[in-house]
Amino acid sequence: MRDTELARRGADNLVQSHLRLQPGERLVLFHLEAAEVLSVLREALRDAGGELIDAPLEAWRDSGTDDAFERFVKSHAADADASLYVSSVTGPVFARAQRLIQTLEGTRVRHLHVPGVSLRMLGGSLRADPTLIERINERLAEHLETGKVLHVKSPKGTDLEVELRHSYPIVRYCGVPEPGSWDSVPTGAVSFHSPAVSGTFVADRIVSGTHVERPNASLFRRPLTLTISGGRLRDHQSDDEELVRELRDHLASDADADYVGFVSMSTNYLTRNELKVFANDALLPGLRLMLGYSDPHKTKAPRSASVWATFHGRKHTVSVDGRVIVRDGRIDAQWTQGILPF
Repeated sequence: MRDTELARRGADNLVQSHLRLQPGERLVLFHLEAAEVLSVLREALRDAGGELIDAPLEAWRDSGTDDAFERFVKSHAADADASLYVSSVTGPVFARAQRLIQTLEGTRVRHLHVPGVSLRMLGGSLRADPTLIERINERLAEHLETGKVLHVKSPKGTDLEVELRHSYPIVRYCGVPEPGSWDSVPTGAVSFHSPAVSGTFVADRIVSGTHVERPNASLFRRPLTLTISGGRLRDHQSDDEELVRELRDHLASDADADYVGFVSMSTNYLTRNELKVFANDALLPGLRLMLGYSDPHKTKAPRSASVWATFHGRKHTVSVDGRVIVRDGRIDAQWTQGILPF
């Protein structure tokens, strides 16, 4: 019963706090292989006073043209105020997920994207209140904007320094889309670009990218060690020889693929457990490293690759000028004290 109650609170949070659905507003529910969560989401929508437009996507998974799919999306969103995409699958399994987002960007709809969703995720990271996330973001951003050097270490051997260059903005994510825009949840993070990143980064939790992917358990047994200097990857090693080859081929696909695009730190205070779903696990406390793609519109990075690869590790301790932000894989209480009601 407790798990069901928590999941319902997560559903209410999506509808009321992220999408800010008002009574009488119309919401399109795009869903693919999401039967586990549909009933609780529909209840949350009904209680918010919204009108449901149901849009199952199973028929579009392996059939239909992109143009026909775009017409399908536009017809369902024509009179909608908001939309929600939920799916238990992630990655390229549903290739049209990005097409859905692109189509909605030309409308007035505010859209929320929820890949890899489950009742457990609804009861965990998806319950995080975006207004509280925003306050944690502000507190952490203020410290980063006056700091000089960020340092991250881990028991597996991560020892990385990131110089804080104040000419690059601290980008904050809390997952509240405006009309005509979209956001993805679970969320809660601050990110920034730095051209001066040096040291060792051991990825023993996440390796994910355009052309490379490894399960969490595999990395725990055979981690990937990245050697970085001057903001650029210089070497990568692992006992997983296939992973080394895949990453080498990935890096060769774009001239800027080996540059550090940005780094991120999670501020989602309810992401505590690994679910083996990227959308959730990428928000576990610590420092996440992105190579290649830099989201230059937001980070103001001088270059960006057409490909991306992101890396995360376990039990990070992150500090800025000696002041601890994350300790042994947990956000230090000083960053949430007075903000969280517990």
